[in-house]
Amino acid sequence: MKRIVSYREVAVLALGILVGFLLAFGMHSFAHSGTVMAQAPAPDLAAMQADITHLKEVLPSQSHSMTDVGFQFANLWFAGKEKNWPLADFYLNEARQHIVWTIRIRPVRKDAAGNPVDLKAIFDVISDGPLKKLTTAIQNKDEDQFTSSYKQMLNGCYGCHVASGKPFLRPVVPQTPPQPLMSFTPAADN
Repeated sequence: MKRIVSYREVAVLALGILVGFLLAFGMHSFAHSGTVMAQAPAPDLAAMQADITHLKEVLPSQSHSMTDVGFQFANLWFAGKEKNWPLADFYLNEARQHIVWTIRIRPVRKDAAGNPVDLKAIFDVISDGPLKKLTTAIQNKDEDQFTSSYKQMLNGCYGCHVASGKPFLRPVVPQTPPQPLMSFTPAADN
């Protein structure tokens, strides 16, 4: 009597052949790739060092990024005074991101005596204090809290400037918006 092979038996057999093929091919490729990897050329350290030197030369200074912080923070003042809370939140987040960018550019500065000043540690204190209060004021749409926490934030910024040996950089509440093109009122009036 002739035995009939089931579909299931054929599928198991095909799967077994496929797995065997993959294992054999995979092991061969794995063994071969070790040979290929061993023959790969070593990186050109001199070229990498030249690239790093070039990147350091074209990296913007902290004054560039802090100019952006000043722009965002001044606009924040006028957005908050007009009670345009979504715009104030936008400018606050932009200012925060640019401060973080500034710290990435140079995380440690030297003060006038040549001592290291850890900017991230200073910002962490400001972030947990005045910046958090300012964020809460904007979220709560509280103009009085906004005004006082904005001024506290300016004092925190000045404290960082003093610690960095730059007491002549004293931020103040702006008198005129830096961006005459932007409307700070909440209503869209073209």
